[in-house]
Amino acid sequence: MTVAFEIPPRAPRFGHEIRFLALLVVCGLLCGCGSSTPPVGEWFGPTVPAVVTIEHLPKLDAAAVQAHTLHYNIYSTIGDDGEVNRIAQLMEGSFAAYRTLDPDIAPTHTPMECYVFGNHAQWAEFTREKTGASASIYLQINRGGYTIGDWYVSYYLGENSTLSVAAHEGWHQYAFRHFKGRLPPFMDEGFATLFEGVKFRNGLPRYNLSINQNRAIALRRAIEKNQLFPLEQVVGMHAGQVVSKPGDEIEAFYAQAWGFARYLWDADGARYRPAMRQILSDTAAGTVYDPTYTLRSRIRPWNPACVKPMLEHYLGMPFAQIDQDYNAFIRHVADDELPSESDEP
Repeated sequence: MTVAFEIPPRAPRFGHEIRFLALLVVCGLLCGCGSSTPPVGEWFGPTVPAVVTIEHLPKLDAAAVQAHTLHYNIYSTIGDDGEVNRIAQLMEGSFAAYRTLDPDIAPTHTPMECYVFGNHAQWAEFTREKTGASASIYLQINRGGYTIGDWYVSYYLGENSTLSVAAHEGWHQYAFRHFKGRLPPFMDEGFATLFEGVKFRNGLPRYNLSINQNRAIALRRAIEKNQLFPLEQVVGMHAGQVVSKPGDEIEAFYAQAWGFARYLWDADGARYRPAMRQILSDTAAGTVYDPTYTLRSRIRPWNPACVKPMLEHYLGMPFAQIDQDYNAFIRHVADDELPSESDEP
């Protein structure tokens, strides 16, 4: 039986912004709100633990707890306070890591809600109860989680995978809370994958935005099997379109989205990082360049035609050139994923 956690009435605020991680991702900031940015390939993370308080909720379930941190309320039925504390440390570390993409976005301090169930059955029952007519979409997710508005739902998948999914979904949660506009879905998914390779050292999360071996492997597989989607198609796709596709196609979509985020973050000596930050800043302000006005507000219907002119504007080159450069970059990334995971601190 599902624990009767209640979702705060303030979320979602503008209808259902649906994002999810449909695959199991097996993987493994300087803490605070400063403007320091990790160089390409550097491991970074908080230097001191976040303050976490854990409240047991036995009236709901013997395993039910609520963990409180500065930016999160985490509800869980995992039944292990140590694991819940790791998730809490992960979320606070990730909040700071998300901010490295654009340190100028003003942070919010009203806690965001996270639901991490102890097993799939609890997750599925909660999903049926809380997502209504959309439940059938979410229930297609075999292993992973999803985000609606500024709250996410996942379940225990083992230590590393649970943390990886939480870091991914936490980006979607962060973006919804902090952005007046919305990112193109493929770009939103791509940024989320940058945080999946989180590791823990001495009880603290460590991040390297240049490493995601599972996505690199999936990218290499898609290239070798000639299963890459054309970039022109990828930029108009969203996760809801791929969740029911064969596993190879799902993996290719997420791997290519990751590859594009890496392109913006790392390519050509981080040449496009200023443009990436301008996209994020303008999206947060609701002023992103978009002739269709689709990306300036979450309440507008999604129009894939908005993406190509937006990318051309911020990257300063025609889409055909972006396509060529991106495809060359992802082949390099798939062939030579450096630095290696063994280079972590």
